[in-house]
Amino acid sequence: MKVLPCLVALAGVIGATRLDAQAPLAAPTVGDGALLVATPAMTDPNFARSVVLVLRRDDNGTLGVVLNRVTSLRPIDVFPELSPALAAYPGTLFRGGPAGAARVLFLVTGLAAAVVQGPEILEDLFLSGDFEQLPEIASLAEGPMGLRVFAGHAEWTPGQLEREIAAGSWQVTTGSVDLVFAEPAAIWERATALTGGVVAAVRRP
Repeated sequence: MKVLPCLVALAGVIGATRLDAQAPLAAPTVGDGALLVATPAMTDPNFARSVVLVLRRDDNGTLGVVLNRVTSLRPIDVFPELSPALAAYPGTLFRGGPAGAARVLFLVTGLAAAVVQGPEILEDLFLSGDFEQLPEIASLAEGPMGLRVFAGHAEWTPGQLEREIAAGSWQVTTGSVDLVFAEPAAIWERATALTGGVVAAVRRP
């Protein structure tokens, strides 16, 4: 199992009904901790109705994880090397994106965040890829409300994300721990509402 090389560098939003009557927030800069919210214009099946947390953005491009692609599999069913640390973990594995599917990342908040040595993406939200630290993280985390496990990630080369945003495939909003750890099925609609987007025409039956 490999840890993403970028972890080393990380360390050193067509319809008529709004989900939220409040005025939309101004779109923030696409930086670490921002959320990319797929719009109805997004046609890539990897990212349709997805919300991506930006983990790193620099001159080399952008890296993030999809927050709302949850599977029915336990992490240890796919990655046996995560046992025994996650043997009692009640959560399931998330598909973080189409790149690096054999690599694992952890998002940690709450009490367990105090022991994470990886980068702080948002206040009280840390990124880790450290398997040696995982037993301690898992013992302190409040299940999937404090620890989420992602296989793979999303990445864009320099200029690629800017072109996709200009084409209307993404809206941008400010990330929050509450949204990152929300019920996965609700994340896209909640994030879309934050951007001032409308989703009635694309809501699934």
